[in-house]
Amino acid sequence: MRILAALSLASSVLLFASAQQYAGDIVSGYLPTIPRAEVAFFRIPDPTGANNNLTLINYYSLTSSGGQIVNSNIQRALIVIHGLLRDPWDYMNDVSDSPNPHTICSLTELSLQTLNALDKVTDPNINADSVAVIAPYFTNGDDKGYSYPYTNGESTSNALVWKASEWSAGANNQYPHSSLNTSSFFVLDTLIQYFDNTTLFPNLKQIVLVGHSLGGQTLQHYTTVSTGLETNSPVVYWIGNPDSFAWLSTDRPLTTNDCPIYDVYRAGYTNYTEYPMTYGADVVAAGREGLLANYQTKQIAYARALLDHGDEAPDCSPNSTGQDRNERFFFFIEEFPPSCQDPSGRSCDTVDLVEAEHDNGQMFGSAAGLARLFTDNFYGDGNRSYDFGYPREQSGDDPHPNPSLAGTPAPTNYNTYAGNLTYQGCWSNQWPLTPLALPTKIYDNSSNSIELCTSACVGSGYTIAGLQNTTQCFCGNSLNTESAVLVVDSSCLFNCPANSSEICGGKNRLSLFSDGSPATNATN
Repeated sequence: MRILAALSLASSVLLFASAQQYAGDIVSGYLPTIPRAEVAFFRIPDPTGANNNLTLINYYSLTSSGGQIVNSNIQRALIVIHGLLRDPWDYMNDVSDSPNPHTICSLTELSLQTLNALDKVTDPNINADSVAVIAPYFTNGDDKGYSYPYTNGESTSNALVWKASEWSAGANNQYPHSSLNTSSFFVLDTLIQYFDNTTLFPNLKQIVLVGHSLGGQTLQHYTTVSTGLETNSPVVYWIGNPDSFAWLSTDRPLTTNDCPIYDVYRAGYTNYTEYPMTYGADVVAAGREGLLANYQTKQIAYARALLDHGDEAPDCSPNSTGQDRNERFFFFIEEFPPSCQDPSGRSCDTVDLVEAEHDNGQMFGSAAGLARLFTDNFYGDGNRSYDFGYPREQSGDDPHPNPSLAGTPAPTNYNTYAGNLTYQGCWSNQWPLTPLALPTKIYDNSSNSIELCTSACVGSGYTIAGLQNTTQCFCGNSLNTESAVLVVDSSCLFNCPANSSEICGGKNRLSLFSDGSPATNATN
């Protein structure tokens, strides 16, 4: 059943949402309207049968003329997952700004950003009439009274609501109390199956799930534990700039000292069912090798914003996989390499490096974003763009290389300094959780440069020099391997104060110089 009800003005900012129904209940609330999309209520089947009216709130795109989608015209479906602010309207359009203190405006922006990116596609056949975009709204307690009715301390509708950010990890719903068995991951299964129904969408060629930031984390969790969906159309999971990744083994690239929770779900998969989780419990119970094998059955389109060195880690656990989003991404794909065995089929990962900040609009609207979201395999012919972004950052980060650009050398420092010292890469210094990577801080100088530090170390009888945090110079004769780990070179990103063309390390990261490969030792 499809019922279109009018959106009536409730205030200058918020609108009363009684919108298109796709078999779900109409849920009264105050949601912003956006051009080219409407609020749509989808019925989600109850896994236990306890409540046959469970309803998911969504933003769903309209056609170029402003009408409802004609299913038979749709060749591509995008399911766009919002971030921490639960802002599907924002991700639909990149898009719209609205001063809503309760964060619901962020959802409209998601919707708008996606639709704005669609406008940039140059193929005239790829448009709002042939591409369906849906942005599900995973509401939580902060949205009560705005996105769903809430009276006397109780949700009074069949709208699915989750506790805090547990929706991003696949937890079961918090409301309605009549049924508490619906995982947000089951919701994603349901949406995929909806679009994959060839009776409803007979000309569909491709489904893309899109997640940026916490939405990206959501998809990485989901792809790891989801099983059993045999789809007619291929499915690609676009994972953009998550703050961290759930690790698919029990080891970690960096220290786990003073972090006993480093492998607890959502950072790893220990205590999975205690989260609490029911979805995917059998997959997790099979062990990490099974998890990795399951993850590798999915087609992942990784997207990395090279200007994004942010970190919003809620606890210590993500720091064992990197100190920020950038480093965590490159450690993850180094440990669990993407692959492209069949570029025109269903077994091809891609890795796109984009000159962008932590901004979904920039990512969606980039050449890489337009390809992955809209143009790859649009006609069902298996066409897929090569990886975007050269030169590459590290070995193994180019599963679908562009033959004309693969092997493009990255800029590096080939100079030779005092004592025949040359650049040996960017290394971690994990002190105070570990001993210092190099034992002697010889100075902290606002006139720091590579020449000054290497000369100071060699002049004091040392064979290794490391520049850190812009102004610091460390020396030693061997690296402490408990602290020093070779990291992606872009983790050393601070310009030297005495010479802005030089790099003087990063935050707790050493630009390292030695005569050949540095000697290592467990203790200095």
